[in-house]
Amino acid sequence: MQSSIEVKAPTRKAELARAVCDYIRENSTSRITLKTLGAKFGVSPFHLQRTFTEVMGMSPREYLEEFRLSNLRRHLARGEPVIRALRGTGYSAQSWLYQDSKRRLGMTPATYRNGGEGASIVFATGRSSLGRLLVATTDHGVCAVKAGRSDEDLVRALRAEFPRADIERAPRARRQLDALNRHLSGQEVKFPLDIRGTDFQMSVWAALRTIPLGETRSYHDIAEMVGKPKAVRAVANACASNPVPLIIPCHRVIRKDGSLGGYGLGIYRKKALLSSERAMGADPKNGSR
Repeated sequence: MQSSIEVKAPTRKAELARAVCDYIRENSTSRITLKTLGAKFGVSPFHLQRTFTEVMGMSPREYLEEFRLSNLRRHLARGEPVIRALRGTGYSAQSWLYQDSKRRLGMTPATYRNGGEGASIVFATGRSSLGRLLVATTDHGVCAVKAGRSDEDLVRALRAEFPRADIERAPRARRQLDALNRHLSGQEVKFPLDIRGTDFQMSVWAALRTIPLGETRSYHDIAEMVGKPKAVRAVANACASNPVPLIIPCHRVIRKDGSLGGYGLGIYRKKALLSSERAMGADPKNGSR
């Protein structure tokens, strides 16, 4: 079908951010500094930091930390001994992690390895331009975003996703819900995230965050961006597994022929999001995010 959605070439800023993400993931167990990254990509550390933060909503150091923590969570969830998991994900000081594990992991490593049993998740629900929304968060960041017709359905889905966690409605989660509504209205908001995924899923989700406001990419484009040009179906599956849609913009991924493809929150919401973002992206006051 003929699509009114224009698929533009990646911006230079987005390309630089994507390349930095790739380098960080491939070298996550090494010492990475802004000076190292600047020399690698031929730009000043200041320019690299500013550009990466503008596109990704976090600094290169914060991205490295999130990637390492994601890997650590995955190793622990598979039952690996803690010391081995630490060494395998780039951490050299066991005491450093344990002293701050509650803030960094939202739970102790042992608790996480046991499937998150006893972990604390708080949530809030409310109205939005897309219907009822639920935002859930741990001490570390947003762990789930859901949209639906009723709060009962949304809470039921959250409990099904985290069956071993202690889940409750709490006023402090309202801040993230309000922030998400501001995000949907075009304001730039930075969200701390507490999400899990395979290496491939994390690479896809990172690539999605480089798609500028008002633009789209095809599943094939994303597959090429993560270095797996034949993994188009796997990219689609990673988009479908995105635990924080709207924050990680999987709605900006369409089929190569211009048709919309699938969307876990409903095709009509995908259409509405793309239409709204095209309008916002055309406004010079908004820029890319």
